Amino acid sequence: MKNAFPYPYYIYGSDDSTDQDVIIIVPKEDMPETQEDRKNKVFFLLKEYNLNWNATLAVIENGIISDTIFTKSWIDSLNNALLETYSLHQQEYELLVTKKQIRNKTLAIYKAVRTVLTMLTRTEYRTQIRPILKGIHDFNLKLEVLDKIDFLSLSEFHQKNTRDEDIWKIIAFYVGQNIALIENDIEIYTKKNFVSHFNDLEVFIYRKTITAEDKMILQKYIKHWLKLLHDFGEFKSTNGFLTCNNESIDMLNEKF
Repeated sequence: MKNAFPYPYYIYGSDDSTDQDVIIIVPKEDMPETQEDRKNKVFFLLKEYNLNWNATLAVIENGIISDTIFTKSWIDSLNNALLETYSLHQQEYELLVTKKQIRNKTLAIYKAVRTVLTMLTRTEYRTQIRPILKGIHDFNLKLEVLDKIDFLSLSEFHQKNTRDEDIWKIIAFYVGQNIALIENDIEIYTKKNFVSHFNDLEVFIYRKTITAEDKMILQKYIKHWLKLLHDFGEFKSTNGFLTCNNESIDMLNEKF
């Protein structure tokens, strides 16, 4: 059914991933207006062509990704991830992305913080986390809650649709990825590249058995990450927008 698929597409991400991450490229006029309609378009395309992809939509203009499904993806990271990992996969279509985008670090930070907190909404920290996730709040409240979480104490996350080992992987990846970007302007988009920078977090990335010592190592990284965030600049939240260091993002839609 791939041969009959109506749009060009690219496989991207880790070459040893258990999922197949795919960007479906649509003309600007074919991109639905609302994010919900964009998600539905992907859902019906995959269903119609019987494809088991972890897919998103994107528009490419002037050699860069200019639009996608928010909050599933964000254009600067998606653009650069595709550029870096396109060659790791067998592709059916020539790459139309030709330029790297400058990363919006405030968006990367916001996304990482919100994602980590979301993973913890069914743990013993749920009463502190849920009030500052629903709706748009002062971003500094999220940082205050994160500062108080003892990851060593966590054994089960109780999320309905995500396994515990997947959640540990998500947390470790976002934290390490964020540290590399903020501290050294290094962008990490594959598991192998991640482990080359943070080899002591490999057990999380490859979903191996996690010990108390492993959690202690991750907790140290999280502590270092939070210090980087506190030193990054002054985060100001106004009318749903977060600003820091001359960067501004839309917190609701997670885009800039």
